[in-house]
Amino acid sequence: MRPRLERVEGGAGAPPRGASWELAAIAIGLVAVMTLASALPSWRVELRAFQGLMAVAFAFHFLALLRLRRDRNLPHVATLILVVAFAMRAAVFPVEPSLSDDVHRYLWEGRVVAAGRDPYRHAPNAPELASLRDDELHPRVNHPGLATIYPPLAMAGFALMAKVMPGLAGWKLWVLLHDLALCAVLAWWCRKRGGSALPSIVYAWNPLIVVEFVGQAHHDPTALLWLVVALAIADRRPMLSAAALAASVMIKLVPLLALPLLWRDWPTRARVLAVSLILPGLALFAWLTRGADSGLAAFAASWRNNDALFTPLAAALGDPVARVAAIALVLGVIAAALWRRSSTTQSTRDAFRAMLLLGPVLHPWYMGFALVWEPLRLSWAWWALSATVLLSYGVLASPPEGGAFHLPLVWRFVEFGLPLAIAVGAWFLQRRRSG
Repeated sequence: MRPRLERVEGGAGAPPRGASWELAAIAIGLVAVMTLASALPSWRVELRAFQGLMAVAFAFHFLALLRLRRDRNLPHVATLILVVAFAMRAAVFPVEPSLSDDVHRYLWEGRVVAAGRDPYRHAPNAPELASLRDDELHPRVNHPGLATIYPPLAMAGFALMAKVMPGLAGWKLWVLLHDLALCAVLAWWCRKRGGSALPSIVYAWNPLIVVEFVGQAHHDPTALLWLVVALAIADRRPMLSAAALAASVMIKLVPLLALPLLWRDWPTRARVLAVSLILPGLALFAWLTRGADSGLAAFAASWRNNDALFTPLAAALGDPVARVAAIALVLGVIAAALWRRSSTTQSTRDAFRAMLLLGPVLHPWYMGFALVWEPLRLSWAWWALSATVLLSYGVLASPPEGGAFHLPLVWRFVEFGLPLAIAVGAWFLQRRRSG
């Protein structure tokens, strides 16, 4: 039998008197901080105030996480989790994205597809799309000389919202609904595994998740939802699990890392379904993005920002070779997990962590692919990284480079060094207890 992940929940028993009020007070603090952050004119311009408020929000989140063992048996805890998760997200819903401009690209791609044009063939600046340009959206589209980077199912979501509810508010609602559904799935999964939904607050109440997905409108929850569903139901509904993973991969490619790990859990019919959906989809995507102005090719060959272990890899091997080496190392992590027969959730968690640490790009919103597994076993080091990664936007002041800002190496030592120190300390403490 494969070992199961350690649960964050503690022993049984009634929660202490007043525990529900204490957790509610912490929740009110989180919502209040998010409301104050929403009132800032611009998170990029007011970066010092924004990062200060996020420090307070993470302090409240820390207090909530300290109660995971004590309050696991609170009544109606799942309802509390989802209500607070919604309130935090609703608080930042009105925010105009300023830390990232990706949402403008989503809206543009949706407009192009809804108009019957081909964003894989034509970059935003292509003459063929001149009739779709305006003075509000088009000038804000990033990398206008590159064709789209997004897989077909992501494009379908962009186009759907462009048809049904065009504009920023409609898109944010789309992301909000997916993220809340993901919170609900995590609450259900935690309760199924350990008897309590409370550990889902590790994701649902994390300030970074709220900021990046609803505040900045990144579309990652539309892929994360189906990735988590694929793992959560793999043992009971393998065919639906295979279909969910295929959907996730066709929205954002990185969930493909979970395929070899889920493969061993699926019966033959689910494996056939997964292959029949994923391989043609990947082939289509590769064919669509084959042009000279391919955004996918540019990303794979040259994009780099806020990298961790990729920095020494590139220094030792050179950038092009380091990219191949990073892929090989991530595949090695997956191969080692298969050889050790680690649990699927543990192996998937390790694979995504390796991808984030070894890859040439670690944008703050990429952390969702690590934090989504934290309710199953909390790591204080990765929680700390979810806070320090906000330094990648600048250090208490809006950088003059704007979106082209790269955090200086000394501050990247702070960003990654603090979580590393926590990880090393936790390792020594565990060895001391076991010894």
